[in-house]
Amino acid sequence: MGSNLPNSATVYFDDGTITVSGKMITLGSPHNQTYNLATIVGVAHGREKTSLGQILWIVIGVIVGLLGLVNLQPNPVFGWTFSLLSCAILWKTIAGTSRSYVELKFGGLNNQMLFMRKMEQAEHLVASINMAIQDMHTPPEPGQPVQSAPIFPSPVFSRN
Repeated sequence: MGSNLPNSATVYFDDGTITVSGKMITLGSPHNQTYNLATIVGVAHGREKTSLGQILWIVIGVIVGLLGLVNLQPNPVFGWTFSLLSCAILWKTIAGTSRSYVELKFGGLNNQMLFMRKMEQAEHLVASINMAIQDMHTPPEPGQPVQSAPIFPSPVFSRN
């Protein structure tokens, strides 16, 4: 007949890097950061939008690829080098455009973005954080004290 409040041992999410427990969100290596759930105002998730810089790198990759294809016949080493360089630029740019993220909102400009590989992981992390925050604010079972009674000295001394 205990309280249904979470303790610090309750684990809502653990993927080896990010752990959501009853009171904290812990990021493992390489970040090694800890966030208190009580300071989080909200959580959002989504997919990164393509920026102007990424579009510029795609254009550069296409131009380098065309330069490599044009030079395959007269200079094969130069042509293959530029073609492979183009593939690498396009691969890294396109792979970076579809990152999923989870945003921890702290009520100011210091929001924290956590990047995930899959959107399903981001949705699961958001649901786990929301569940932990909800459990943290859930009142105890009926008949249990909300907090311990304050301790006042007996008798109360006052000076006037």
